[in-house]
Amino acid sequence: MRMIFCFFASDVGLLPKQSFTDVIRLNKSKPESFRHYLGELFTAMKDGGEFLMRRVPHFNGGLFDDSYVPELIADHIASLERLGALDWSDIEPSIFGTLFERILDPNTRTQLGAHYTSKEDIQTVVEPVLLAPLLRDWDHTES
Repeated sequence: MRMIFCFFASDVGLLPKQSFTDVIRLNKSKPESFRHYLGELFTAMKDGGEFLMRRVPHFNGGLFDDSYVPELIADHIASLERLGALDWSDIEPSIFGTLFERILDPNTRTQLGAHYTSKEDIQTVVEPVLLAPLLRDWDHTES
């Protein structure tokens, strides 16, 4: 999940361009180095900070609460390199909320109160409660 998010974050400008794909490209035949640098990137994403002389913002939500990176072999990293060539910016961000919610253990999700609220559900509340009154007020100011 973290790596998929990093592809997206890189392509939409949330992460410095190529900070994630450089880790893949430069360490594709060195799985231990890959794990080390990716762990450092995840650590920087947890609180914000520096990574390979690039400023990395803080990412909330708990996805980067630890820096664990699974053991991968060079073939896995090569697959990640091919995925990095894709344009991840067209993915609807709400997909990540759903994925994140689904990877949590149901008991942990309940304890944390972690529930992804869809854009449609949010608009169901925001439209009549906030937007409609504001638009009515705006209409009266123009008259």
